Amino acid sequence: MKKSLLILALMSAIGSASALEVGVNGGYTYGGPDRATYGVSVGEKFGKVGVEATIDRATKTNDDQNRFAVVGSYDVAKVGQATVAVKGGIAYLDNASGTSDGFATLVGAGVSYPLTKQIAATVDYRYQVGQSRVDQFNGNQVAVGLKYSF
Repeated sequence: MKKSLLILALMSAIGSASALEVGVNGGYTYGGPDRATYGVSVGEKFGKVGVEATIDRATKTNDDQNRFAVVGSYDVAKVGQATVAVKGGIAYLDNASGTSDGFATLVGAGVSYPLTKQIAATVDYRYQVGQSRVDQFNGNQVAVGLKYSF
């Protein structure tokens, strides 16, 4: 039920977008079990405000995890062509190893740098804090990626 509600929120965020941004990313989580991550995102900017739905996969031997998240952003500064934003959201952690699943909050910041009119490079930092049943995954996340705007 909880997973269904989060997926419905992801689809609502995607459905309300008038022009989409799609992206791919790779990164690493620190704290809890350290591991590599990779994922995809779909989002939209509404002036300085943005919303993004992401699906990330974290891998480590016998400890894989899918993270479904909805993240909001607000642009706070422009440095040259780069845009700096603060971010916050919620994630559902779907653990494949028999570890309990649960929700976590995300806070952080990101930088987006346009490479062309439609392609941007991104760097994101997030700190994740989860429910007690998933708090072993609390910690820092860093990701780099590319986004394509339609």
